[in-house]
Amino acid sequence: MPDLLKRLQTEVLVVDGAMGTMLQRAGIPPEQCPEQLNATNPELILQLHSDYVLAGADCVSTNTFGGTRRKLDEYGLGDEVVELNRAGVRVAKRSGATHVLADVGPSGLVMEPVGEARFDDVFALFAEQMAALAAEEPDAIILETFTDIAEARCALLAARSAAPGVPVVVSVTFGADGRMPLSGTTPEAAAVILGACGAAVVGMNCGLGPEQMLPLVERMAVATALPLVVQPNAGLPRLVAGETVFPGTAEEMGRYASRFVEAGAALVGSCCGSSPSFTASITDFAKEKPLLRREAPSGVAVASPRSVVRLGAGRPLAAIGERINPTGKKLLAESLRAGSVSVVREYATEQERAGADLLDVNVGAAGVDQPRMLAEAVRALSTLTDLPLVLDNTDPEALEPALKLYPGRALLNSVSGSAEAIERLLPLAARYGAAIVVLALDDGGIPATVSGRLHVIARVREAAREAGLGDADLVVDCLTMTAATDPAAVGVTLETLRRVSGEIGLATVLGVSNVSHGLPGRPALNAAFLEMAAFAGLSAAIVNPSDVEVARAALAADVLLGRDPNAEAWITATKALESLRAQQPQPPASAEVGTALLERAAPPPPPPPAGVRDRLAGAVETGDADSAPGLVDAVIRDGLPPQRVIAEVLTPAITRLGDAFGRGEVFLPQLIVAADAMKAASDRVKTYLPASAEHSEGRVVFATVKGDIHSIGKDICVSLLESRGFTVHDLGVDVDARTVALAAREADVVCLSALMTTTLPQMERTVREVAGEAGVPVLVGGAVVTADWAEGVGAGYASDAPGCVDAVRAAVGAKR
Repeated sequence: MPDLLKRLQTEVLVVDGAMGTMLQRAGIPPEQCPEQLNATNPELILQLHSDYVLAGADCVSTNTFGGTRRKLDEYGLGDEVVELNRAGVRVAKRSGATHVLADVGPSGLVMEPVGEARFDDVFALFAEQMAALAAEEPDAIILETFTDIAEARCALLAARSAAPGVPVVVSVTFGADGRMPLSGTTPEAAAVILGACGAAVVGMNCGLGPEQMLPLVERMAVATALPLVVQPNAGLPRLVAGETVFPGTAEEMGRYASRFVEAGAALVGSCCGSSPSFTASITDFAKEKPLLRREAPSGVAVASPRSVVRLGAGRPLAAIGERINPTGKKLLAESLRAGSVSVVREYATEQERAGADLLDVNVGAAGVDQPRMLAEAVRALSTLTDLPLVLDNTDPEALEPALKLYPGRALLNSVSGSAEAIERLLPLAARYGAAIVVLALDDGGIPATVSGRLHVIARVREAAREAGLGDADLVVDCLTMTAATDPAAVGVTLETLRRVSGEIGLATVLGVSNVSHGLPGRPALNAAFLEMAAFAGLSAAIVNPSDVEVARAALAADVLLGRDPNAEAWITATKALESLRAQQPQPPASAEVGTALLERAAPPPPPPPAGVRDRLAGAVETGDADSAPGLVDAVIRDGLPPQRVIAEVLTPAITRLGDAFGRGEVFLPQLIVAADAMKAASDRVKTYLPASAEHSEGRVVFATVKGDIHSIGKDICVSLLESRGFTVHDLGVDVDARTVALAAREADVVCLSALMTTTLPQMERTVREVAGEAGVPVLVGGAVVTADWAEGVGAGYASDAPGCVDAVRAAVGAKR
């Protein structure tokens, strides 16, 4: 059998289309478990596979999308996970397809840091399914329709562990805003994170039609050299004469398939609403087109779930914020010892505002439980900030839990040339897709010569290669020494830096402030050293981004080295600084004017110290559920009556965040943790009120409709509604129309969710039954639901969780 990955380097391959839609057309009821058909009706599944092969598909995807134990448990089939998955591969192999892709879909759980499902538990679910699939020797495993980068990453790592040697294709789903709906991940960030974790092919499917998907394919193509898979829906669903239809045509799909290939796709197919005729059209239009040859972007890429930063290769100097380090910071150390990350949140927000590009995270202090607190810091920062994280720790026991939890590509700081560090840390970085800082020291200490440091760097580089890491995974720290104790050492650092950057071609980093330790006028010395290092080839600097002199030095170096086209960033920042000085003629040297290295501009002057009400509002907006209850106590002690706290502090805070979500400035992860903080604060307020004073904004019945077992969207909406004061009766998933209608008698509004196109008729039936039984407003939503479809069935519509809250409030208000 031809090698799939080799073929994808030289030719375009066609993958099949929808399975669920075809089963629906074959008369399979929505309550039937599709995977069970692999054993009970294999001839039907074989016929569908064969139809796609006859239409021109090179690859067929097995009927195992919902094959995890948790998904099968919904049908009472969890104990058949091995047999049903293995049967799915066996049936697909009988179709005559050249390549069989073992299909795996999401688990239906929301993972940490956004949800409560733990990495190890979800990993085990996927690993069980992957091992069963791999036992039948498919050509590849394909992960499809993932809306959360944390879960996609976990599934990928599980596949690599349970099915070693089997290539893994990872296809995620984007919304109309160009981001993965649950994690807010961009195409660029998804490509970087999944590529670093070992995906052989990356791409996208479902959620969008071909027209909406094309620009996202183009964006992903410039972020990676990996082959791309593209499988759009047949347009967006509509209701026509009482039937749910996808309006796209086979010819339209074929023409867009040709454009996908021109944009960089190598594996092209279709998703919901498609059929073998779509596959035939894709084959006609795209099969013989030449592949676009793409080069991997230069430099070292690190990523948060929502942004990418590339280091080196002539890019502007990156600032790594240094302040999340308890050394010399009593308040931070005490907070960490107490098990709190509130100060970590505060320092992260300050540094992001001041212009940091990445955040160094160090929790090392006496009395701190580092494995626990590093993970807690990562949990908090993953939803708080868009900046990628640098995990500043060398203890594998602390690093592994944090690397499991972090839904991005971290930079691990650091790996020295010691035998222990190489043996323990390099495999960890390779396993979890982290980049590493290579430290130019070993068991013998810091070499005093350039050649000595280069020798250490070469040894670590070779060991990294043996561990599966390449130059695009390495950032070298040539080590900044203190000028006060050995002035000549600065020259050694700079010459090593020049050699590593110019001759070896690796990205570099330095901790700048070490150079001035023990000397007066430290900001000036730090700035001068930074400029010298920049000219020697420095890629990133660990600095205090609020240090004005250092920030200006970095910007000046970028201008003089040609890394700031037309000096735009320098001009913008200089004008902003001059304006600030005009307002404040003699600012102290340490004032946080925040010449922004990320935005290349200076923000407004810092606000005055926040009052306790502002701090409570800030805790809600940043999702600090730990601090929120105590701040409620403080606000009430400060004189605000308990009955006014929710209306005057909490509600405006969560409303501001919802408005920012509507503008595309924050994303679903921030909303979810803010809802948790809002609920924690609201619950504390209620302890000050008599029971008779408690007020509900309205009564809501919420359900995922019959035949659909997806709960993520529903759960997020329920969380936001409860945080805003609504009383929610959550009926769960797979709820029949009669149950919803009976519950609706006691409700002000009913909300229905569906993720599967096959369950849209059930949603329509439920809307009708609620109208006849209770006569209350019904709102619908979910990935496959559109405003036009909702209008066609006589329901209201919300496209996302904040929109659900607004629509419920409007419906309740109109009813009352």
